[in-house]
Amino acid sequence: MPQDRKGGTGTRREGRELALKLLYREEVTGVTDGPIPEIEEARTEALAFADEIVKGVREHHDEIDRLIVAASEHWEIPRMGAVDRTVLRIGAYELLCVPDNPVGVVINEAVEIARKYSSNEGARFVNGVLDHVARDARDAAEDDEPAAEGVGTD
Repeated sequence: MPQDRKGGTGTRREGRELALKLLYREEVTGVTDGPIPEIEEARTEALAFADEIVKGVREHHDEIDRLIVAASEHWEIPRMGAVDRTVLRIGAYELLCVPDNPVGVVINEAVEIARKYSSNEGARFVNGVLDHVARDARDAAEDDEPAAEGVGTD
């Protein structure tokens, strides 16, 4: 299986799955430390990426949840399944805070992970919500960009 730096296979996928396991356990049990399943076999790069995701999701938790709720019609965070909610938080974090990851890759990875750990229905839900989050984030970024100087002037 090829391992590209920003893509979905290999190291980054492994890191996302490790982050999911840690954040899911934290969500369900409240445990925030200790070993996570399969961590002994994980590659150093995957562990580093998982750590980045976990720290980022924790740091931006409130903002991420607001975006998810805004993007999911009639769904409050507590009504979402714990796996889907965690996958959404990871995907939203990447869309907002890891700009070198292409939007399509982030969403596809989240969908594949949801399909693996949740269900096809969960994967469709994740796809729709993250697509909405990505559009909202892109629109907000465009609104924040200053107009180019000299454009349209002589």
